[in-house]
Amino acid sequence: MESAVTGHRDMRAGRSHAVVLGASMAGLLAARVLSESFAKVTVIERDDLSSPGDRRGVPQGRHVHALLARGTRIFEELFPGLTQDLLAEGAVECRALSEMRMSLGGHTLRQSDSGYTVLQASRPFLEWRVRERVRDLPNVDVLDGRTVEALCYDRAAERVRGVRVAGVGEIEADLIVSCLGRHGPVNDWLADLGYDRPAEEGVRIDMMYASRYVRLPAGAVRGDKEIIVSNQQPARGLALFAVEDGKHILTLIGYGNDHPPADSDGFWRFASSVAPPDVRQALVEAESLTDIATYRYLANQRRRYERLARFPDGLLVFGDAVCSFSPAFGQGMTVSALQAVRLRAILAGGDHDLPRRYFRAAATAIDDAWRITKLFDLAMPHVDASGQVLTRSAGSLVGLGLAAGARDARVGRAIARIAGLLDRPTAVLRPQLLAHTATALGRVGIDQVRQATARSAGRTSAFDPLPHGPAMGFHRLAVRSVTRDTRDSAIVEFDVPAELADRFRYAAGQHIVVRGTRHGEAIRRSYSLCDPAGSGRLRIAVKRQDGGAFSSYVLDHRIVGSALYVSEPTGMFTPGMDSTARCAYAAVAAGSGITPIVSIIGTVLESEPHSTFTLYYGSRGLDDVMLDGPLRALVDRFPGRLRVTHHLSRHGERALPEPVSGVTYRRGRIDPATITDDVERWFLCGPRELVSRTVASLTERGLDRSRILLELFDTDTVNSPPPATDAPTSRVTLTGHGRPMEFDMPRDRSILEAALGQREDLPYSCLGGSCGTCRAAVESGEVAMDPDPLLAITDHETAFGYVLACRTRPVSDNVVLRFE
Repeated sequence: MESAVTGHRDMRAGRSHAVVLGASMAGLLAARVLSESFAKVTVIERDDLSSPGDRRGVPQGRHVHALLARGTRIFEELFPGLTQDLLAEGAVECRALSEMRMSLGGHTLRQSDSGYTVLQASRPFLEWRVRERVRDLPNVDVLDGRTVEALCYDRAAERVRGVRVAGVGEIEADLIVSCLGRHGPVNDWLADLGYDRPAEEGVRIDMMYASRYVRLPAGAVRGDKEIIVSNQQPARGLALFAVEDGKHILTLIGYGNDHPPADSDGFWRFASSVAPPDVRQALVEAESLTDIATYRYLANQRRRYERLARFPDGLLVFGDAVCSFSPAFGQGMTVSALQAVRLRAILAGGDHDLPRRYFRAAATAIDDAWRITKLFDLAMPHVDASGQVLTRSAGSLVGLGLAAGARDARVGRAIARIAGLLDRPTAVLRPQLLAHTATALGRVGIDQVRQATARSAGRTSAFDPLPHGPAMGFHRLAVRSVTRDTRDSAIVEFDVPAELADRFRYAAGQHIVVRGTRHGEAIRRSYSLCDPAGSGRLRIAVKRQDGGAFSSYVLDHRIVGSALYVSEPTGMFTPGMDSTARCAYAAVAAGSGITPIVSIIGTVLESEPHSTFTLYYGSRGLDDVMLDGPLRALVDRFPGRLRVTHHLSRHGERALPEPVSGVTYRRGRIDPATITDDVERWFLCGPRELVSRTVASLTERGLDRSRILLELFDTDTVNSPPPATDAPTSRVTLTGHGRPMEFDMPRDRSILEAALGQREDLPYSCLGGSCGTCRAAVESGEVAMDPDPLLAITDHETAFGYVLACRTRPVSDNVVLRFE
């Protein structure tokens, strides 16, 4: 007699009712197989299953999952048409190895067509669709929101005859299959009934996952749908899987004491340390779709039920409760599928001695996957391999195999088939494959010599233009040109795509920030824009600094055509324009402080045709005058309205150049006491000492401080003392820039300093109060801002509740700031 559901021989005669404990993927597979052999199957699940999504019973569900090739075939056999249905609803079919990149222990398997595919989807998506298939089986019921409290046991028959369910009572069954996971209570229940616990073995790996969903730019990773990186020194890993709805799941893996952080900045830093260059660039461009989820996995565990001398009839244990694997290899669902087909075969052979027959068959299904994961885990340097000399030695041979697989496609395909559980590990011992392995290993030494030669011939820079991760308001811009300005400075122009033109419109005096890394640490460098507002050009002037990572990158390398990550223009060092004004402006600048001043001068003279401008500019010598060409062009364009006085501090006794059409020269530094008083608005940009003396001189002569706008370029972070261990704390909320963030912090730190410890993606440039980028409104609570007459904020602004977050400390228990 044939079953209409499966097409297999109907084995339900005499088998009335089976109960599956847990609706995990293992439970669903067990229910599907049992539906062929029992008149009725009931699945009991504690969680609410009324809608798709993450659930408490599957804490690992928010991380990467893939159904290995062997698992995909079994799922398709048990649920005909499932693969096509999943693909039609958005799941991803990944061709191994042509659409897959596997880097293990520093070796990336050579990409080629392996002849099979891997199915990729988020765990909630996959589980929901499989659960719906199981629900559709006419003899299967799913009871969710129910907790199983105990086994119902017949001592005389030494048989489990059912389960007790909270709120329901006893449910009798011919067979109970426990799929309650590795931490489930089944072994405690058995111990209470007088049965021995199974022997356990495993490897402590102390692995932690940190994952989030992201959306990558189209084509960002060369069409690779699955990317796996697993390193041993340091023991870190990364998995980036394409899933439904055009999303990717990014999972970071850390071992031992090196767990991936759960804060956004730390998450991206960790990812950057593992990701290959193209993946790292793709992640910088990624859009974060979810918060970060973490999952800690301490050890692999295998329970040897097959070795027990005594086990009750009427009960089987299935899935992770029998063997749970390192999640890094994605074997869990596939091994549960292997257990399912073994269970199907055992049930087809009758009910006699069922537990012993099943557990032995399940053990053989598990063996190969267990050997693979144990071999790789014991190769990790932080793992205690005491007593595992042979296994760790075999790990060294695996390393040679991976090195060969990186160079020979046949070897790489063989490794991929073993990883997909299509072939047994002994497949690598086939004579023909051993010959290819030997040939490939012969090329390893030659390749290493070539790589070392290439590295020694290349030029290196301390600045890496790839930052750790995405940041709000930053965009990847190509460098259009680099023009030498002085012997120690250059003008960098960026290409701004048409779709970003509005975002990169700027006001005179504003600046942009360039992000990158140096020796693995995040750095930002602020540069003022040096053209008048509305010029249609985005240019900065970069001056060499002693030990400067970015300035050396610009001046010593050919960077035209490369890309930098640049912020949208920002800053408060800007004049208000009035086309009818008749205003006398003046500026004092020194060194690279001229860059925003040139932009301000050009904008003012163009926007206010009746206004005039006087510039006092300090440089070391004639060869050090930055933006001399643009300045001369402005003098020629606006004759009689712009006067420039150059102060040359190291010109010596040589004759000064003759004055020409509004441009004069003086020896020595700028002396604020000698500059004119007949000016309505002042712009000061330069080192703190010069700006401070000029402010003092002008205000002593009666000039209102509100008529002086200033910006410093020596803007190092204020050095804070170590936090006091007993310092009171405040709860701070920051809004107005991306997702709101809340955190507790000591009151003896600045708010921005504390916030940056958790999220690098915040509006700031200098951290010294000189740029005004971190200006924020105090929405609620009480704060204190460190006094400084040179801060980039006016008394008028502070009177209206504005502060600079980099110089502000919380005072009240709760503070809310809104970034401007």
